[in-house]
Amino acid sequence: MGITHCPICIGLAVLSACRFMAHCVMAFQLERGHAGRTMHPATLLGVVFEL
Repeated sequence: MGITHCPICIGLAVLSACRFMAHCVMAFQLERGHAGRTMHPATLLGVVFEL
């Protein structure tokens, strides 16, 4: 039995895929916004090292 055995499961799979893509887009936009302000490699990765 696969994911296509009922319409509810198909709908949940599609919804899950849409949510995953939305999170990817938000993460990309967040990183891209930070990259425009600074060019330090540690900040581009979201990590700031303090010595």
